[in-house]
Amino acid sequence: MAEAEKDPEFRILSLAGGGYLGFYTACVLAELEEQAGEPLGRRFDLIAGTSVGGILAIALAFEIPMAKIRTLFLEHGTRIFSARALPSNPVAKLRDLTRSVLGPKYNGIALNKALVTHLGRKTLAEARHAVVVPAVNITLSQTKVFKSPHAAGSRGDETIRAASVAMATSAAPAYFPSVRVGQHLYADGGLFAVAPDQVAMHEAEHFMRIDASRIRMLSIGTATANYRPASDVAESDGAVDWLAEGRLLLTLISVQQQHVQAMMEDRLRDRYVRLDAEWPAEAELGIDVATAEAAQVLEALARQTMAEPRTVRAVRRLLAPPAAR
Repeated sequence: MAEAEKDPEFRILSLAGGGYLGFYTACVLAELEEQAGEPLGRRFDLIAGTSVGGILAIALAFEIPMAKIRTLFLEHGTRIFSARALPSNPVAKLRDLTRSVLGPKYNGIALNKALVTHLGRKTLAEARHAVVVPAVNITLSQTKVFKSPHAAGSRGDETIRAASVAMATSAAPAYFPSVRVGQHLYADGGLFAVAPDQVAMHEAEHFMRIDASRIRMLSIGTATANYRPASDVAESDGAVDWLAEGRLLLTLISVQQQHVQAMMEDRLRDRYVRLDAEWPAEAELGIDVATAEAAQVLEALARQTMAEPRTVRAVRRLLAPPAAR
């Protein structure tokens, strides 16, 4: 790993969670990597990711090409989730909810197979770049941040397989089974840090001894900016209303990212760059909607993000090679 402390500017890449909406993030990262002309992880001193963002962060840390990960979404999305679109009527919504009443909605087998194909039995000790990945230890009801052994005097999770960490951080309750790592069971890190910006900031300051004045961060969301429920909300909404169409999770994802963004902007000012897309109310998107139509919408949103003048300026600075910082 590069010795980040020798460089006057310390760059952090933070990737949020959001299930299949992470295809938006993968498309943005693939474009950034193409512009960089080399593995994108080489342009950052620390990478953080939660849930699907954790999967992407680990891929970056091991220098798996982002174009390959983008293809993985397209080829395996319907195997990991399903080919179903959003339920369109009350009966369909109720039927969809029953799929996760007695067990996880999806078995996670296809996701695990895809991760093992790309990561094999590699452990976090073999990561080429510093990475931190939040998860929740549900055995002990404790937060957990899996990390590569990048900080002096701080023991990482060297012996843990990267594929297991990727499965653990993305094990959304009721969607995927919890994941056993060692003696404990783990679930999605989005339960406490769907946008891991602050986790990464704490890691850099407290464990890597980086002064905040040196930190510059790029944070990428999952196209949930200004999310609004498709159906009208009411005082009397119950479990079906909150859980249908992923409304509860999408609300949690959106508001957590809003809150974290506000705090990071206060701390880092113009050294904090946030890339995200406005939630397209007319499109049929969801945490587990992996249809061809959803992929087209998310890819189009990523292209729009990368074409924005503000993004172009920010990316030019962030992707400058170390000697040009």
